[in-house]
Amino acid sequence: MNRYCRKTPALLCCMLACCGISATLLGQAGGYAAKVEKVDPPKELSQAIASILSNEVVRVTDSKGQVFCEIWWRKSVPLAKAPTNPTASYRDMAETTLVGVIRWVQPGSDYRKQKIKSGVYTMRLAYQPEDGDHMGTAPHSEFLLLTPSTLDQRPAGLENPKDLHELSAKAAGSNHPAVFLLFPAKPVTQAEIRDQGNGHLVLHVTIQAEHNGKSFLLPIALTLVGHSSAN
Repeated sequence: MNRYCRKTPALLCCMLACCGISATLLGQAGGYAAKVEKVDPPKELSQAIASILSNEVVRVTDSKGQVFCEIWWRKSVPLAKAPTNPTASYRDMAETTLVGVIRWVQPGSDYRKQKIKSGVYTMRLAYQPEDGDHMGTAPHSEFLLLTPSTLDQRPAGLENPKDLHELSAKAAGSNHPAVFLLFPAKPVTQAEIRDQGNGHLVLHVTIQAEHNGKSFLLPIALTLVGHSSAN
């Protein structure tokens, strides 16, 4: 059984009994595909961050079969509060929580169409500000913000979300953070790419989270291709 299933309640383990992930084609959409392989975290990371990451990478390939990006998720994501449901949600995490690391093999672009250079970046949780500047720019309010790995070397969350916004802006080379939309997610047995409509290609995975010594499943749906219609 895959490590993402360890320490989970028995019922959920039965539900995800098939999550022994291998290096085979797992899920694809729009010509993009995801597979999981055993690969150590990038050497560009600090030892403190590398030590809390899985040694399994989710490798995403594009419609030409070329590697698009690679993602190492955290072994177990700390939750700020106990989930009210059998599985954890984004809002069970504290804002600025480190969730994983992404390596853009090809240049990418964020939800605002900002260009992201090839390289290694940390991914931390953020909520869209509730102000007039952001109304109607996204269908959901949870995002992962990217920060260059050279500027983010400690696993702990940041004291102020504003600090994360400022660091993340350096990933985009602008005055706005590099933002990647999170869709609502449900547990999946295998990593897969789904077409969520309107040009959004979304990676669905289920990783492990914990609170007060108890383990939970944390489903994630991360937009890798797709942009806000407001841009």
